[in-house]
Amino acid sequence: MKDRNKRAAASGPRRRDIMMAAGGAAVGALAAGPVRATPAQGTKAVPHAFALTFKGPGLTSLRAAGDAFDTDYLQPGQTLGAVTLAYRRDATAPWRTVDTADLTPAHLDQAGPQDRRVAYDIADEAGPALGLTLRLGLEAGQLAWQVTLTNRAGGPLEIGDLALPLPFHTEFKAKQPATAAVLKHSFVSGHGSFLFWMRSNSVGPYLVMTPERNTHFEYWEPRAGARQDSDSPITGYRPYRVFIHAAATAEAMRAAGGRWRQPLSSLTLAPGEARRFGVHFTWADSYADVRDTLVTQGGIDVEVAQGMTLPTDLPGRIALRTLDTIDAIDAEYPDQTTITPLGLRNGRHIYELRFRRLGENLIIVRHGQGRTTHLEFFATEPVETLVNKRAAFIAAHQHRDPAKWYNGLLAEWNMETQTLLGPDNYDRITGWRIYEVTCDDPGLSKPAYLAAKNAEHPVQAEVTALDDYVQHFVWGGLQRTTEEDDSYALYGIPDWKKNRESADPGPKGRQHYWRPYDYPHIIAMYLGLHRVASRYPAITTRLDAATYLERAYGTTRAFFTIPMKIAEWSAYETGFYNEVVIPELIDALDAAGEAAKAAELRAHWVRKVAFFVNGRPDLFGSEYPFDSTGFESTQALARYALDHAGQPGFPVTRAAARRFADAQIAANLFCRGVIEPAYYYLGSDYRAAGGDAFTLTYMAQMGGWALLDHALNDADDGRPHLRLAWTSFMSAWALVNSGTAESDYGYWYPGQANDGASGGGFEPGSHGTTWLGQPHHRGSWYYSSESDLGFCGALRMAATLVSDDPVFGRFCFGGTLAEADGWLTITPRDGVRRRLHARLQHARLARQRLDLEVRGARFAPTDSIAWHPTDARLRLTLDGEAQRQPPTLRLRGLPQGRYQVTGGGTVEVAGETAWVTVTLPAGVREVAVGRV
Repeated sequence: MKDRNKRAAASGPRRRDIMMAAGGAAVGALAAGPVRATPAQGTKAVPHAFALTFKGPGLTSLRAAGDAFDTDYLQPGQTLGAVTLAYRRDATAPWRTVDTADLTPAHLDQAGPQDRRVAYDIADEAGPALGLTLRLGLEAGQLAWQVTLTNRAGGPLEIGDLALPLPFHTEFKAKQPATAAVLKHSFVSGHGSFLFWMRSNSVGPYLVMTPERNTHFEYWEPRAGARQDSDSPITGYRPYRVFIHAAATAEAMRAAGGRWRQPLSSLTLAPGEARRFGVHFTWADSYADVRDTLVTQGGIDVEVAQGMTLPTDLPGRIALRTLDTIDAIDAEYPDQTTITPLGLRNGRHIYELRFRRLGENLIIVRHGQGRTTHLEFFATEPVETLVNKRAAFIAAHQHRDPAKWYNGLLAEWNMETQTLLGPDNYDRITGWRIYEVTCDDPGLSKPAYLAAKNAEHPVQAEVTALDDYVQHFVWGGLQRTTEEDDSYALYGIPDWKKNRESADPGPKGRQHYWRPYDYPHIIAMYLGLHRVASRYPAITTRLDAATYLERAYGTTRAFFTIPMKIAEWSAYETGFYNEVVIPELIDALDAAGEAAKAAELRAHWVRKVAFFVNGRPDLFGSEYPFDSTGFESTQALARYALDHAGQPGFPVTRAAARRFADAQIAANLFCRGVIEPAYYYLGSDYRAAGGDAFTLTYMAQMGGWALLDHALNDADDGRPHLRLAWTSFMSAWALVNSGTAESDYGYWYPGQANDGASGGGFEPGSHGTTWLGQPHHRGSWYYSSESDLGFCGALRMAATLVSDDPVFGRFCFGGTLAEADGWLTITPRDGVRRRLHARLQHARLARQRLDLEVRGARFAPTDSIAWHPTDARLRLTLDGEAQRQPPTLRLRGLPQGRYQVTGGGTVEVAGETAWVTVTLPAGVREVAVGRV
């Protein structure tokens, strides 16, 4: 979702030029070959030297010597080396603030060309107060930054704030080389805190910042004065600041309505007492090298299994690697938390966690005799409960008034005021916009999710709500009918009524249907309804399956043709959310005997695949110069390219497909929390603000699907990706405001009326505004906005995963696992219960895989899958569903041979990479698969 009001008047060609001008990052990655910066990869760091430029006491340039790319990690025109602080002489006095950038040094010592020491004398009307010494320079190949405070007052002195401004070049602009800017990854959470900065091509070195042993970070403030969507000069710039002490800032923060979860402290110095704090900057060449750096610098490398958003019906695990002793692991709510030590594994301390209290849960790691690191988890209801509650909530919040032009609209809900929004009330005071209520991605994501969920598990009331939406709001309103010119076109901002009734016959009025982002959501909705109508005879739909399929086809055809015709906005050159369903639609057309229509759409899709694989696309291109919105789509394009490369007439080679697949997954990881262990970071996507704003967006889960598909099908060893993919899947479910009567139905916004509502994103900062301009405090948004796009992606990737994880050993993601007599007994708890994927490292058989999918049935809710890997035997228990076609079992990974399937006869398996589909008897409950 972007500011359509501002960009609506832009012409298609100019907008496209901006997107492609930002393409240096992806172009570099593709032209240079595959980029393999992944959590599972990376080699031992090759030492890099610092190339530093000083001006007076501070650094004005920070580079890696001999770097292959022209990257200055510091913001042009800014200086690194100042500190800000607040102090007072007694607890009743106001805080006095000091910024050393505004002071004249008492002494400046240029100890060497790469070393500066500067002293400041700080006084007030009561006399001398503080001596402050700063040292910035090289130390054993690292860049050291040290701050020493000395109390020169006659009595105690309280330091309320001590902050380090970090003016790094994190501003992505269309008119600068893509490798000029860097993205910040951060974890500010005690003694285990860290930050690192990396370029968008994922090529090292990464710049890693870690605190010294006696230094911790407890708070941060975002940068100010820079805009991610502008190329104008920066004005009123204030860099991102990380706080060693933040008690003074906390007072103002709380007065402004801010919220913060970690303790904020001050420091009291006795007369004459001195304290030193410091950080080190180190180069690292990969994610793995960043992790090693955290350990060698005295911190903690934390890895997580099951995710940091953790459902109450599943256990999670943490692995802690540190040179410190682990003195204790404490829970914020010890009576509602179970922590089980599992011992050491490969130098890591492993613990199992179970949460019973819904909402945020702190785990406090006490290490190194007096040091602490806070890990923030979020506990949810079971995933299947969230899936069902969210769908029921959407269906129940529909405008149902035939007198209104927006009758049938699936509406936005304000959880804070418990208000149903609509065109006559869209909370304009808080900055909301009418198009975000009626159309665009926020409005269109709700029916897309509702259709996707009902295609998996239909509920009559929810299908009826969708049909009401289609009949009363979409067909002939939002969407032009087959009786109109430009059939199947979708109206954009501000809403279809204003556009249809506009006096302007052109692209700003009656032809305002040129935004291609809108189309895939409606395609997904029609395709979901087609699946419901064609599969579930017990569910009544208003149209037949053929009509829904025809509308999905027509909308897809319009997607590729109408925006290009009206505004020269090509659907081939940008990745769009939900367009991943187009290959499924093509298959559905083929299955329905619509070969010509399938061929037409296939030609469009192959053209897009060829552009991305063979061209020079901007993988971060969107309606901003830098964005993370395309990475579900780029994996779908890579998947199609890899699956069809080498076929006659297909315009992509295997080598080109492989190169593109690797580059786009590296780009996905670049703007995702891969290392930082907080539930609103790990697995979440990042926009240009890094982790400072708008995390847990829809791309956390949509991009998570991409990681899972890559891990299962493309990676040499996908097991680390499986773990991160599942973490991404779980992450944004923290936005669903659901709960029990005991928990008052929701952690974020209590009250039964909000049970099943959702926030549209997460604000990690203590307070401020969302990027939509709405006042906010730390936590989930009070609108759902586009979050249902993410839940569409979650439904696509929902599966139970069994992995011999390189860190945790054998583990079940999205389910439970028991082992006895060579059998693995698995209970899916992924929310859908149709798919299982296993990746094992068997002692005798080396790597072993199994992929299962049932259609026309679901796995039973308990002990439904039993697999004997050594004997290649399966036992499945299914929940029957009343469907028009008999259920099918699709599987891959069994050794070559002939197998007997209960009720399905005998099948030949050509090898472990070959898929086999077996038709099962209607109503079957127990299925066995074994060698003949």
